[in-house]
Amino acid sequence: MLIPGENGIALCRGCTEQGEIHCETCQEPMPAGRGKQCESCSWKKAFERRLKVNAETFELQHIRRLFIEFGQWLEGHLGAHRAFLRLLNYMPFFDFLTSQPSGIPSYFSLLEHFHADGIRRMKTPMLWLKEAYGVEADPLMRENHSEKRRIEELLRSVLNGTASTALGKYHASLMIKVSEGTMTLRSVRLSLRAAVGVLGEASSSLDVLPSKESVRHYLSKTPGQKAAAQGFIGYLNRTLGLDLDVTVSKRTLARVKREKLEHELMTMLGSGGSGETFERSWIKLALMFFHGLTSINKKSLLYDRVSMDAQEGFQVQLGGKEYWVPVPDDAGSVDFRAHQPLE
Repeated sequence: MLIPGENGIALCRGCTEQGEIHCETCQEPMPAGRGKQCESCSWKKAFERRLKVNAETFELQHIRRLFIEFGQWLEGHLGAHRAFLRLLNYMPFFDFLTSQPSGIPSYFSLLEHFHADGIRRMKTPMLWLKEAYGVEADPLMRENHSEKRRIEELLRSVLNGTASTALGKYHASLMIKVSEGTMTLRSVRLSLRAAVGVLGEASSSLDVLPSKESVRHYLSKTPGQKAAAQGFIGYLNRTLGLDLDVTVSKRTLARVKREKLEHELMTMLGSGGSGETFERSWIKLALMFFHGLTSINKKSLLYDRVSMDAQEGFQVQLGGKEYWVPVPDDAGSVDFRAHQPLE
């Protein structure tokens, strides 16, 4: 039961009658209501019990020893309370150590088992391995391992068949360049991503080889992928006798760009946005769509809202010139046909 004190604070009977006593373990003063041990010693006792009990779950003696060693290190870094709360999070790490002959893994074996993302989640035991056994992280090895996983995912994304066989052989040819030191795994991944994109344009199921038309359509939508896709297209031409072309006319690229800008403008219309931030984004897209401008810094735009031929719009000053672009009407729309973009 709590007993109200003169200061309005309610205390238990032990604290009310005895005040402070000494902890039986560390002899430090503590509230009498705690009993025999202070909070710090209670957590330390609880942590040591948890550490001992969970160490016994490992069959191998040297893993039990390593687990206890890690627990003591953890307590020294975090304190008994936090170490008690976190200890069980690291059990999977020591389950993996049972597969290591000496119990001390190499960084490569850690990567193979946990992958880069898993190792990042095991930052604390990795720090222990570094401090206690000198197991250092290798950024290059980690990056290469991650690239290999991404490459494997790209290869698995293509169904077994003609397209998959061609992609696999293209991958093998790229890996020869990696072994020769003329190509990096990152370049391999980017090349394969473009190759999968080319195959995806030919068929949504990625199970047929590309045609001239599908290649042209892919490159018109993603002109920035031309260099990366060119390697795969050239490989198909050389090895399978195809006659694919990576040339896309400027008119086609301009049309695709215009369609993309129109889509972005329509998306803004549908968002119902308003305010200066919305206006600056709208003006930037509208200048690109209606006037064919590029490299526009929307933050530095100077503009006023004016009417022209009964149409509301923005008068924009840019690069010593003035431009006019429409604004959405009250219904949140713009008649694109009345404001044809430049060819």
